[in-house]
Amino acid sequence: MQEQRRHIRVTTPVMIEFPNPETMKTERSFSVNVSETGLRFPTPVRLTVGHGIPLTLALPFHNTPMHATGEVLWIREISRLGAPQYEVGVRFQWIDDPDRQRLAHHLATFFPGRA
Repeated sequence: MQEQRRHIRVTTPVMIEFPNPETMKTERSFSVNVSETGLRFPTPVRLTVGHGIPLTLALPFHNTPMHATGEVLWIREISRLGAPQYEVGVRFQWIDDPDRQRLAHHLATFFPGRA
């Protein structure tokens, strides 16, 4: 299978908060990787493919959180002892332009030679 991505994924610990769709309790996780168009993260919550999810993102070394809406593209169970754990792939559907620029700038710091 050939890789179809247009944006490079970066392994960086972005803190993610989102509401559990069943309880509306705020869930927290850290990204496995992030790109300008989405992210991947583990969670004990079984999200539904195709559903929109409001996200609050906290970039490392930034005080102001970012807000986005994402679409769950895929979910898979990952083996853990005890309660089920899932890995989720989310594509950003909406992110305010200043936040998108801040995310792009943060990701660009990992590749200083790229314009």
